[in-house]
Amino acid sequence: MRAQRLISVLMALQRGHPLTAGELAQRLDVSIRTIFRDIDALSSMGVPVYTEAGRGGGIRLVEGYSSDLTGLSQGEAEALALIASPASIGVRELSMPAHSALDKLAAAVPSIHQLRAQHARGRLLFDTKPWFRSLDASPFLDELRTLIWKDACLEIRYERSNHEHRDYRVEPYALVVKVDTWYLIGRVQREMRVFRVSRIQTLTATGTTFARDADFDLQKFWKKWCERFESNPPARRFAVELNISARGRRHLLDAFGSWLQARLEPLGDRFRGRKPVTLEFDREDTALRVLFELGPEGDIVKPRALRQKLQRQAAKIVAAASRS
Repeated sequence: MRAQRLISVLMALQRGHPLTAGELAQRLDVSIRTIFRDIDALSSMGVPVYTEAGRGGGIRLVEGYSSDLTGLSQGEAEALALIASPASIGVRELSMPAHSALDKLAAAVPSIHQLRAQHARGRLLFDTKPWFRSLDASPFLDELRTLIWKDACLEIRYERSNHEHRDYRVEPYALVVKVDTWYLIGRVQREMRVFRVSRIQTLTATGTTFARDADFDLQKFWKKWCERFESNPPARRFAVELNISARGRRHLLDAFGSWLQARLEPLGDRFRGRKPVTLEFDREDTALRVLFELGPEGDIVKPRALRQKLQRQAAKIVAAASRS
C-alpha cells in the first residue's frame, strides 16, 4: 500500500502547484503525519521535494523535475517483481548468485521505479517448485556450467529411457531448467541433442575446446524442441493397470495432466468406487514416484512387482515414523 501511495503523492505534486499536507492527506485518506513520513521517504530516494512555508506555500517539487514514471510500465514492474521473487529462482545451486545479481539489478533501477515493482511484488508470486518433490539436482551441474562457459568438449555416459547406457562426446552449448528438471543442450556429431542432466552417469572433460555456431539461438531452439517433444512424445513402455478413485483421477490430472490426460479423461469426473485404467510411463521408477503419491486412491493390479515395491516403500516410511 505504501508503494502505491508514494507514487500517488509524486504524481499529484508533478502537476506543478504546491499542495498542503492536509490536502494530500484528504486525497489519500491518511493522516497528516503519514504524509510527512511519505515526504521524508521520497526525499531519501533522491526526489527533490521540499516544503514552502507561508501563504500560497505547501509541498512542492523543484521546478523542472520529472520522475518519468512512465519509464516503467505496469507490466514491466510486474515482470521485475516476478523475476526478483525468490520462488522464481527455484534452483538451490543458483540461488545465492541469482539473489546477488538481482540485488545489483534492483540497485541500478531508479528508486522511484522500484515503487511499482514493490507494489506488484506484494500481489504476484511465481512459484516453480512442484508439490511434494525436491528439485532435480545433479552432482555435475557446477562442472557443466564451467565447461559450457569455456566452450570445452566433454564425454558423458548417459542412461537412456530404456535403461540402456550410451557414451557420447558432446560440445555443450547450454543448460536449461524446466520447472524442476535440468537439461543439457549440446552438439553430437553435428546434430543438436538434449540430455536430461539427472541421467548423466559419468562426465569427463576432454581438455579440448570447440567453435560455437554463431547462428545458434537458445530461445528459438528450445521453443522448437519443446513443440516437437509435446507433439511427438517418446513411447512409454512401462504399462501399469490399476483401479482408481475419482479423487485419485483428479490428483493425477492436476499433477501430470500433460502425460496422462488421454487415459484419464474418458473415465469421467464423477463416479463412485473405482474404475480400471491402464497408464503408461517411460520407466518403472517414474511410475513408482507418480503412483506413490496416490496412496489409497489407487490399487495397482499389474505389474505385481511394482505393487510390492510400493508396499515396501510405504513400510519403510511407517517404520521410520515409528522410530521418531
